[in-house]
Amino acid sequence: MNIYLIPHNFTRHVVLALYLGGAAAVSWWAVLAFFVLSGPTAWRWGYYWPQWFEGFAFVAVLTCTVAFMTVFAEGALRRRKMQYRIGYSTFSAGLAFFMLGFGLTIYGWVKPLLASEAMRPILEDASLVTLRYRLVPWLFMGLAAGTGPWMARSLQRVVARRFGWGVDGAAATVAPSWTGIALDFFHHLGGAVASSLMGAAVWHMLGYYLLGDLYLASALSAFTFGSCYGLLVWGVPADLYAGWLRVLSAERFGLRIPIPSVEGTAAERFVGHFPRGLDLYLPADQGVAELHLSVVVDAEHRYAVRGLSVESTVVKRPLERIELRYDPSRPAPLETELSMEDRVLLGENGDTVVEFILLPKEER
Repeated sequence: MNIYLIPHNFTRHVVLALYLGGAAAVSWWAVLAFFVLSGPTAWRWGYYWPQWFEGFAFVAVLTCTVAFMTVFAEGALRRRKMQYRIGYSTFSAGLAFFMLGFGLTIYGWVKPLLASEAMRPILEDASLVTLRYRLVPWLFMGLAAGTGPWMARSLQRVVARRFGWGVDGAAATVAPSWTGIALDFFHHLGGAVASSLMGAAVWHMLGYYLLGDLYLASALSAFTFGSCYGLLVWGVPADLYAGWLRVLSAERFGLRIPIPSVEGTAAERFVGHFPRGLDLYLPADQGVAELHLSVVVDAEHRYAVRGLSVESTVVKRPLERIELRYDPSRPAPLETELSMEDRVLLGENGDTVVEFILLPKEER
């Protein structure tokens, strides 16, 4: 995971899904290879795997892999030191494994007590792999895969706020409030449970109705769980990117200035042809007023452009054109939010064009 290779467009929302989906598929292959390669050796020594152990190994390795890789990917994107990445990722996977094992153990104790005498032999038969009898392990897998990374990320933020450890990267951000940590719990838990149920549905439908092959169904269910987890639980955050204003017209072509302040707080950048005190100077003979416009960013990383001149200031984006010419009768200038690759035309004929772009913060 490299923030330089992830542009701020739709791919930002799917790259982690493909990353975790691939990791989950590799974990399925690793479990399968382990049982296939170690089985003859174990039989030669007189040891036979319990039938229930294969299913437990599958869900446990899948859960730990996703829990480990999602926290590790965040550490890689934020450029945290390797010891912090591995430490918190291992803590996430270990906690997920503990919760999964604890939940399945309690379920194994309670299940015979709730079943009737006729159903008890059926529920205890490990060879029954339909979703009707195996939905609970998938549900516990989602609960564990959501709680483990949430605990690791929460601990990481609390430690960063208290001691300043693990926030050495240029893309690191201030730890959120306790309210934000509580909201993250519902995001992690809900997204992880939904992902595990999606994986269970794919496993059941492909294994019994569409393909009739549990071998391929388990592989695709693992990929489905990992990819849905990457889509629903945690994605590449917008605070890893910073806004820039780039000149596209012939005069000063390619010049760009950063919008956010170094501290990451609210900031404003001014554009015009006034000789001193402006962040971006553009020539007056190109339709630019002395104080033409400004670009602002707040603490929530929302960007906007304000028209400060009676000269034409037009924001162009696909299927939209917004005029921000300053109206002296209004108490405040007009403004509109900025998105990736929005263009601002200055002057009556649009002689000067500037573009708003979002790049990784480390570009500075």
